[in-house]
This record gives sequence, structure tokens and C-alpha cells, in this order.
Amino acid sequence: MATEFQEHRFDTGVVTINYAEFRPSGPSSGPPLLMLHGGSGRWQYDQGIYPDLTARYHLYAPDFRGHGKSGRVPGRYRFQDYSEDTIAFLRRCVAEPAYLFGHSMGGMVALMVAAQAPDVVRALVVGDSPLTPAGITVSGRTRPRLEAWRDLAGGKLSIAEIAEALRDAPTFLPGQDEPVTMRERYGEESSVYEDLATRLYYNDPDMLTALLDDHANTTAGYDMEVLLPAIRCPVLLLQADPESGARMASADVARALSLLAHGQHVQLEGIGHLLFSPRKEPALSTIIDFFASA
Repeated sequence: MATEFQEHRFDTGVVTINYAEFRPSGPSSGPPLLMLHGGSGRWQYDQGIYPDLTARYHLYAPDFRGHGKSGRVPGRYRFQDYSEDTIAFLRRCVAEPAYLFGHSMGGMVALMVAAQAPDVVRALVVGDSPLTPAGITVSGRTRPRLEAWRDLAGGKLSIAEIAEALRDAPTFLPGQDEPVTMRERYGEESSVYEDLATRLYYNDPDMLTALLDDHANTTAGYDMEVLLPAIRCPVLLLQADPESGARMASADVARALSLLAHGQHVQLEGIGHLLFSPRKEPALSTIIDFFASA
């Protein structure tokens, strides 16, 4: 089905949010579905699945503040800030309860939205998100990677220059404790360099500083013991394979299901944290089936 797409701007009163809106051709646009990208991402992050979704839904995909083409608000990159922006967007731009899919950090924000504004959410899929702040703690393993990203972010360098620098940036192979360069992990010609470079080009470096140097304040309020009992809509915890680098911990899933009124869980065998790469079908069909039954 042909898909029409437009990019718009929305002023929350604090920051201007850039978002994409997708409508299928034909007389009906379907119920609204809001896609929330992960940290350092932008609305294009999962666009490979958008044609499949717009056959069924009226799709909205915003950039979080400090990401993509949305405005920057230095010093105000708490998860609570992202949640408030999203609630304002849902109430004023979507104007009816929506389905939500959030990947990684986007899923964390989506849980806060569903708890704090249950009237705007029909059902929610949490895409391999850490369910506790400890799941995104900046450790000795992750700090060098995030610091390298921060140094390259913000538009100081061209996308091509960032992509070249990323080849020597640190990363980790699954199951290994010592870093390798991205060049060693992905080779010389991988598309990962341009994809990540484009995201970093549009990132506010201060957004990464918030995670690196002010983690407790940035994640304040993200407490599943408080949030999950307040959620009344159906929730699917969509977990990547722990053997393939899942960020959603199995022990946290068990506790979350005990706290949710209408919680479900699916673990995707052989699928890593990115969920839709290299194969989109397992995660995509799970999401579509869940929303159809919610």
C-alpha cells in the first residue's frame, strides 16, 4: 500500500518537537500508533517497518528533545522531560488514545507515559527496554563508547567525518570484556557508520552528558514498583534474546509481570537488541498481533 508521509513541528511550550506522520492511501487512516525511538536515535530509526504498520495504523514518529530535528534544551534531558513532551504531543496532536511502541529508551519513556497519563494510551509494546535504572547505568564498559559519541555529536563535524572517526571508536563484542574498535567488529564498509553518524550529527551532546554525568537525576521517577501498578492498558514486554545482547533482564521481566494488571511477555529467539535487524518479521508480527488483540 502506498504511504504518504509529512514532517511537522509541534511546540510543547518548552521545546519544539519534530515528528513524522504517515497515512496509508485510501479513505481510512486506521487507529493512531506512536513510535518512540531509542536513545541517540531519531524518528527514522525503525523506518524499515513503517510501510508494514501504515497498512493498519495512522502512524506518528517524533524525535525526542535533543534528538533528530527537535529542539535542544540544555540541562533538561530527564526521562520525565521526555514523558511530559510525549503526553503533550498525544493530547494535542493525536487527540485520541493511541497504541504506543517504544524501543529501548523509548520504551522506558512509554511506560512513564502510560502510568502518568493512562487516558492517552490504548496499549503498549516495550521493545527490549531496561526495566530499572540500573539497566542503563553507565559503567566502565559503556562509558568509553558514550564519551566517544558525545565528542562526535552536535554537528561540529560533517556526517562523513563522524562516520570515519567512528571506525576507531570503542565497542564490545557480545560476551567479551575488552573493547575493540568498531572497524574490528563491523569491518570497513558496514552501513552502521553512516547510520550512527547521522544520528550523532543531530544529537545534542548535552543529552549524552545527562546520562554520563547525572544518571540519578536523568532517570529519576523511572521506578517500576511505582509506575507499573498505575498502568491500566495491556502491556507487552518484548524481550530480545539474552544470548544476543538483550537489555531487558529476565529477572526484571518476572517482577514486572507481577506488577502489571494486563502484562504479557514474548522473548524473541536469536534476535538482538535492535529487534528489527537483520530480520524484521519476528518482532513485527508479534507487535501487530498484540495490538490486534489488545
